[in-house]
Amino acid sequence: MPALDETFAAGNELVRLNGRRIIDEDVKDTDVLLVRSITRVDASLLENSKVRFVGSATIGIDHLDTQWMSANNIQWANAPGCNADAAAQYTLAMMMLACARLNKDFLQQSVGVIGRGNVGSRLVRLLQALGMSVVACDPPLQDMGQADLVSMAEACGQNIVSLHVPLTHDGPCPTQHMFNQQQMSKLPNGTLLVNAARGGIVDAGALFGELANKRLHAALDVWPDEPYVVCELLDQVVVATPHVAGSSVQGKRNGTYMIYQSFRQKFPAETPALDILAPQSPTAGILDFSADHSLQEVLHQLIQASCPVARDDQAIRSLIDRSPGAQRVQIDSLRSHYPRRHEFTSWAFRGVASPIASTLNRLGFISA
Repeated sequence: MPALDETFAAGNELVRLNGRRIIDEDVKDTDVLLVRSITRVDASLLENSKVRFVGSATIGIDHLDTQWMSANNIQWANAPGCNADAAAQYTLAMMMLACARLNKDFLQQSVGVIGRGNVGSRLVRLLQALGMSVVACDPPLQDMGQADLVSMAEACGQNIVSLHVPLTHDGPCPTQHMFNQQQMSKLPNGTLLVNAARGGIVDAGALFGELANKRLHAALDVWPDEPYVVCELLDQVVVATPHVAGSSVQGKRNGTYMIYQSFRQKFPAETPALDILAPQSPTAGILDFSADHSLQEVLHQLIQASCPVARDDQAIRSLIDRSPGAQRVQIDSLRSHYPRRHEFTSWAFRGVASPIASTLNRLGFISA
């Protein structure tokens, strides 16, 4: 979690721990607990502690028992939208690589987006910037009267179906195993199912069957039993990455800034008023092209430079090679040592034809 020293550490003692190994003994004398999605925060961890505030630098909150915390006067905050641009951009790159491996023209595909929240809405805008056919389904937004959405059936009838909903177990629209055998059987033959949201949204057994008989294809960044990935499922997936879609430099810093702001609002007398606006990211790189390059060629180079999905795919598959005979592999090491990745707005280009430059600018890339 970046930017802790210039935010939460000011005037406080900051102790860093392994997020998956935190136990109740570690936090018994702690006032503030800061986590990411790998740490389960509930009564078993906090009931004998002094914790008054829990901040999760994540979009999702399925790892937090917010009901118990609220009932026990423990303030909490997450960071909705902090890495939404990163996740949407990475999802786009996953789709592109999957289509290339399936010998499909990506720009000619139609896309159905399930969930038009922070990430889904940004993905829709990226696809529209490319002139692609895209529709979105979001039952909670439809119930609120949002008009420009389609039915689940129509969204699932597209060439690519991309999932961007939170993992919920109850309520009017529970999403756990939303894509079970019944729902997946409704997808047309050859559909590419993309999941960069939460692994539990998809029934792994049902998905494996559809992939094994080659009726469907899948590109997965999230997995049902994280941090473990079943090797048989991994082998059937067209594109596989280790839950890193939102892991950009900008997204991580945004998450820390957002939960610090929430902390200040809840405890204003105990926190300094710091100038914690995220600095402008330096240009990660400039790619040179010529007017002869096609949009597809330019997109491939720019998007794979900013979202190196092929590299990440190779990294997760190499875990099997290093553990011959293993039934599952563990992806925590890939996540904790993930290389720095910058979003589209940190990448510049030059030399392309004017119409292509306009498209790239709409995606967020910068003209050098």
